Amino acid sequence: MNKKKTSFVLFLLFSIAFGVLYPKNQATKQKTKDSQIEGEVVDLTCYTSRGLSGEGHKACATRCLTRGAPAGLVDKDGNIFVIIAPSPGYASYAAQTIRLSGNVEDGRISPKKMEAITEKKWAEVTLQGGSPKPE
Repeated sequence: MNKKKTSFVLFLLFSIAFGVLYPKNQATKQKTKDSQIEGEVVDLTCYTSRGLSGEGHKACATRCLTRGAPAGLVDKDGNIFVIIAPSPGYASYAAQTIRLSGNVEDGRISPKKMEAITEKKWAEVTLQGGSPKPE
């Protein structure tokens, strides 16, 4: 290979490597924001396909979440947030209103703190890997 071709190939390789290692996509520059969201715990499979939620759907949602269906939180305005954590931990909170605090970005929440109503007042629930810790 002549010197020009070798230089061109090296330039191309470095350009590709630089582009992969240092993407200029705006999404990578966006900072996540810590927020608190209060809403009902739903299994996203039934909620998004058939709009099922509430006490009448609690038993089904509990089963679905236990089996690994994605967990979500629906706030009072009807906004849906996907909970980025193992869903079986949320099964015992199906159809209940909880508060989650954590990183919120593009309709997803990575929980750092959870509160649930216990004895008519909000109480913190211990999280393990973003999911309520089994007792």
